[in-house]
Amino acid sequence: MFQEKGLVDGIRKGDESSFKKVHQLFYPRLYYFVLEFIPQSDLVENIIQETFMTLWQKREALLENTNLGAYLFTVAKNNCLTRLRDQKYCQKLFVNEIMDESELELNRSALLEIDSSAFVVEEIEQIIQETLAQLPPQCRRVFEMSRFKEMKNREIAEELDISIKVVEKHMTRALKTFRTALKDYIPFVAYLLVP
Repeated sequence: MFQEKGLVDGIRKGDESSFKKVHQLFYPRLYYFVLEFIPQSDLVENIIQETFMTLWQKREALLENTNLGAYLFTVAKNNCLTRLRDQKYCQKLFVNEIMDESELELNRSALLEIDSSAFVVEEIEQIIQETLAQLPPQCRRVFEMSRFKEMKNREIAEELDISIKVVEKHMTRALKTFRTALKDYIPFVAYLLVP
């Protein structure tokens, strides 16, 4: 599903188009991952930008076999933890009533428990592939168009010559299937499961 090796090579060589592809591929995943722990859009944006800046600044240190998903999720996780430990940052969350101290502590603890290793990311990708393969063909097509091509229900309906209601029915079925298959990995795959 994810052609990472060529992208890693490109990034290591400073190829901006490879970097843009990685940004496009991982931005939605990282956005929903960070949002699980810091529920404020502008703060999430800052953390994601720092995450991609780290990738670019440390590109020459990447190994050939670097799993970009594991790398980016680990950097994002660490950026979240750094922010959630910073008193001024936490005060901003409290003042804006985004979260209270107990919720903040729960989010810190949950982040510390998350395994963002290459093994886990590869396991998630395997489950996604297996789950996609289990979906009926039309349901799979609708889901892929929605989540991987970021098409709206109306656009999918027009392209496949089906009604919007049928698109919604396929999406409901696919989301239910993915929620069950990926229940243990929700922070990593929230981008797939948001209606």
